[in-house]
Formats: sequence, structure tokens, C-alpha cells
Amino acid sequence: MNSDTENGMVLRTGTVDDAAAAAALHADQISEGFLSILGPNFLTRLYRRVARTPGSFLLVVQDGTETVGFLAGSSDVSGLYRSFVLRDGVSSAFACAGRLLRSWRRVLETLRHGASGAADGAELLAVAVDPAVRGRGAGTLLVNGFLVEMRQRRQDAAHVVVAADNETAIALYGRAGFGTAEKFELHPGTESLLMRWPAPQATSSA
Repeated sequence: MNSDTENGMVLRTGTVDDAAAAAALHADQISEGFLSILGPNFLTRLYRRVARTPGSFLLVVQDGTETVGFLAGSSDVSGLYRSFVLRDGVSSAFACAGRLLRSWRRVLETLRHGASGAADGAELLAVAVDPAVRGRGAGTLLVNGFLVEMRQRRQDAAHVVVAADNETAIALYGRAGFGTAEKFELHPGTESLLMRWPAPQATSSA
């Protein structure tokens, strides 16, 4: 995608060289889901694979020389995960074996949801912004960049899963045209929202 700017910040397509910065932001800023539990080394391997896989992509926001935000997306999520397991699975699992064992229930819950078919298609996988630049439009740059990528890849729909109490993220996605399609418990006791773009059309009963 072409670069975009907002308040002195620059949005660009990420490469494998951005994977470590994306992993650090993920580990520091994203608490929901089990991926954060697996640590920066696992996340770095994952985001390298995202950057390398044709159906997937990284976007990063830079403020000067600092990476202050990232987004990971995919128009072929199953292909991405299949590639990761085949090419990185053994080394990644070995590197975080202890964490995987301690969080095995959350891993199974996440895999079960992914295999259910409830959220097929293009997905906004993760987004995080450094608190130092919040309020300057970095999140908007990233989500709008995701939608540009979707259109360039001829995708007419996408989704994102977000914690039901993450009001900031829900508002960000709402401004970009996402709407809530489903509320569910990905992990017991924790409500999540499945948000779709374009927003689902409300249906009225006669």
C-alpha cells in the first residue's frame, strides 16, 4: 500500500524487519487472548510469518524513527496459520513450551473458535498503539490502512474479535464502519464481540 500520514506519523507496509517491534507492542499493549502469554519471541516468529505470507500483511506507524503502532491482517487466515505451523511450529512451540502447557485451556478454546466457522474470511488479527501517541490518530491510520488493503485484495467483508469491555477499540472500529455481529465467550467468564465490516444491516421484524 502507499504510505499515509497523520500528525507527523507515517503509515507504511511492514516487513520481517518490523516483526520484533510489532511483537513488543503486542506483548505490552494486548492483554486479551493467549498469544500475549506466549511472549515476544513467539510473537516475533508469528509476525515474521505474517509479513512473509502472501495473503497476510503487517502495517506499521512510525513517529520519526520509532515504531509506535502496528496492525496484522489477513485475507486467508487458515492459510496463514497452516504456513506458520508447517514452517515455524516446532521451533516456536519448543521456545515457549512451558507457557503453552500453562495456558493449554486458552489455546484449545481459541483453536475451537477458529475451527467453528463462526468468523470465516478476512480478519483484522491484532492492532496495538504505543500509549505515548494515543489521541494523535495512529489507531485510525492503521484501521483505515487495513480497509485499504482489503479493497486492494478485493475483499468485500472482514471481521475482528475484540474484548467486550474494550470501549476504545470498539469505538475505533465503529468509526471505521465495523458493527457488532455477535457476542460470545471465547474464554469462560470473558465476553468478546465479533465485529464485521461493513457493519451488518439491522433486520426488523414485521
